[in-house]
Amino acid sequence: MTFTFDTGERSDRNINYFLGSFMVLCVITSTLLNPLIGFSYTKKRKTIQNFLFKVIAASDFITTLIPGIFISYVFFSSIKFEYTFKTEIPEFLSCTFGCISQVTTTMMAVTRMISILKPFLRVKFKVVLAYLIFYAVYMALGNAGSLIVAYMKEARNYTAAGTNTKDSYEDQIETLKSLNKFVCFVMNMIHCIMGVLCSFVSVGYLRFIIGTGSAEQARKLKSCYTILIMNIPYIFSIVSNFLAFFKVLKIDFKLVNHYLIPILTSAFNPCVIMIRTNVIQELKESAAGKDKRILTRTNTRNLPRTALLTRTVIISNMVTEPEIELGELEPEVVQFGELEQRSDLGEDYEST
Repeated sequence: MTFTFDTGERSDRNINYFLGSFMVLCVITSTLLNPLIGFSYTKKRKTIQNFLFKVIAASDFITTLIPGIFISYVFFSSIKFEYTFKTEIPEFLSCTFGCISQVTTTMMAVTRMISILKPFLRVKFKVVLAYLIFYAVYMALGNAGSLIVAYMKEARNYTAAGTNTKDSYEDQIETLKSLNKFVCFVMNMIHCIMGVLCSFVSVGYLRFIIGTGSAEQARKLKSCYTILIMNIPYIFSIVSNFLAFFKVLKIDFKLVNHYLIPILTSAFNPCVIMIRTNVIQELKESAAGKDKRILTRTNTRNLPRTALLTRTVIISNMVTEPEIELGELEPEVVQFGELEQRSDLGEDYEST
């Protein structure tokens, strides 16, 4: 099932092969890297930023798993592509989880900007989670509605084969589809523009107003640059959505907006995260720590019972400091921790 680009039969075939090879590369990249990123962030402290990274990894993995394989097969096969109920199932997954990844990246940019401009203003995890759930449910229902409409329309065409009648029912369906398309267009544009704008504001504020003299500011600036880079594909999404909505060019923008950009972004995000963060180092340390614990456990099992009792007595006798001294230090530690958490979205969301 190939796409027709109206550039001639040979050129169309070459374009399909090129895009198919590119989709295969995106599928392999996303399938390998996103699970590693998700596993790495499950080991970290439960903060808003770490939670959003896990959501991006999960949604990107699903976006390329079935839709990426399907569209790769489409580009490499020799049958002309048609939009039917079966072909819209991968499109449903790509649109739904691609949009979840998009809005999550936007939320990262917004929460990061708030933490930089207003360091003592707490961003509630419940607010972030509620908006993500609302948007995910809306996109799932909207795309599922389009899927159901495609099935019903296909069934009606089958039962009404040979007739050219068009009733008000089909007009109502087209009206609902146009309304849903407009709402999705507006929400996607708002999220894309907001994510890019907030990323630029955060980088500009840190670089030109606060400065990067300290190691902490340099770390924050690097984090803001990472989020900005992850929002770059949505600049192309803005342009593509405008061209598609206003029908500026005669291009299959459904292919671009519902398949190519989401799958490309799902492979682009993990590459940025792996390069810009210390995920690889943390995975190596986690593996080394696991091997060390296994080795220690094995050595402990080999010790005689008298040696184990001696070690237990020695360790229990090492605790000689009174508990009141630790209690006196607790208020200062907690206060400092709160200031540090508020300034960098480090609040444990399980405690809120």
